[in-house]
Amino acid sequence: MDVTCRICGSRNVELFLDLGDQPHCNRLIPQALADRAEPIYPLRTSFCHDCTLVQIDHTVSKESMFSDYPYVSGTTRTLVQHFEDTAARLVSTYGLGKGDRVVDIGSNDGSFLAQYQRLGPSVLGVEPAANVARLAQSRGIDTLVRFFNAEVANEILENYGSARLVTAAGVFFHLEELHSVVGGVHALIGDDGVFVVQAIYLGSMVENLAFDQIYHEHLCYYTLRSLEALFTRHGLQVFDVRSVPIHGGTIEVHVARTGRRAEQNSVAEFRAQEAAKGFGSFETYKAFGQRVWKLRDELLSVLTDFKTKGQRLYAFSAPAKGATLLNSFKIGPDLITKAVEKNPLKIGLMIPGCRIPIVGEDVAPPDAYLMLAWNFLDEFLERERPYLEGGGAFIVPVPSVRVITGEALS
Repeated sequence: MDVTCRICGSRNVELFLDLGDQPHCNRLIPQALADRAEPIYPLRTSFCHDCTLVQIDHTVSKESMFSDYPYVSGTTRTLVQHFEDTAARLVSTYGLGKGDRVVDIGSNDGSFLAQYQRLGPSVLGVEPAANVARLAQSRGIDTLVRFFNAEVANEILENYGSARLVTAAGVFFHLEELHSVVGGVHALIGDDGVFVVQAIYLGSMVENLAFDQIYHEHLCYYTLRSLEALFTRHGLQVFDVRSVPIHGGTIEVHVARTGRRAEQNSVAEFRAQEAAKGFGSFETYKAFGQRVWKLRDELLSVLTDFKTKGQRLYAFSAPAKGATLLNSFKIGPDLITKAVEKNPLKIGLMIPGCRIPIVGEDVAPPDAYLMLAWNFLDEFLERERPYLEGGGAFIVPVPSVRVITGEALS
């Protein structure tokens, strides 16, 4: 493979998981276009032997993926609660109040910034998807409909001034203009500001076998070691780090200009944990890739068994990660008849590739659901307790295939 690392520019990059050619996971298909083939792109994941970044090698243009977007942050109670808790913690940690500004990169519908706004600081979102940016603007959250980069950072500096806090929650792995973004952050936080990134943690992906978090929107998959390799190149330093449970395991790093803040013990401890678990070794990821295909065989066996018994199977929600799982394992409407969704931006469309139709939650429930949104499993178990106690089942694919029924709740 002739691949250049997105962080360090090395060509010492090695493939460990090829999920085949797949469509863009969030480009949902209207019923009227059901007879047309959508574009497909390679979905291959590789490891850089020099800086340890895990990355996909094909870039679908950001304009194609994010200018109109069906994902809305405020859909699940779990994520909104996470935003509320995170905002309160960061406001307290950094003493933010009136007169301070928080800028959120990839601010979506403003669910995160709304928590800061309630606590006192001024807020500004930067969100390229006009459809979801309008949702934020309608709730009084100032939002630039732009892709954040160094140019936009300079525009913010000119019009609003520097930011005490810049956040990127669930977006940092999306960035096509990665170095321009980080350079822009360096400018925007000034000497005293802080950049806080929350990104799906590669270590948790490996431990949970969460291969379905690999898709074209996610260009990079980070450990602390690879994030430090990136930030060091731009005069920035990780001075604190922690794990947070959202999205099946997320790394939160606190970043400032190099030398401006004392490095906390958490950083050295996190580095040591990663080294002990082999997260800087290619062999770890090679083994991960092999485990994916064992999971496929186990899941297909369980689904086929339900179907052979004449039981109806639906998908529970239609997240981006679900498209990766379905298309990688060649699961289509012959096994999973429908996907049931709460998000109105998805209802009436079809999951790309597998072409499973997405319907609203008012349909009669099936005998069992394939739980594609496994990262919100606890919330859904509570919400769907009557369904499960009435004889229904959740088939959960990650981190291992298991069937949850009402008996498991007692």
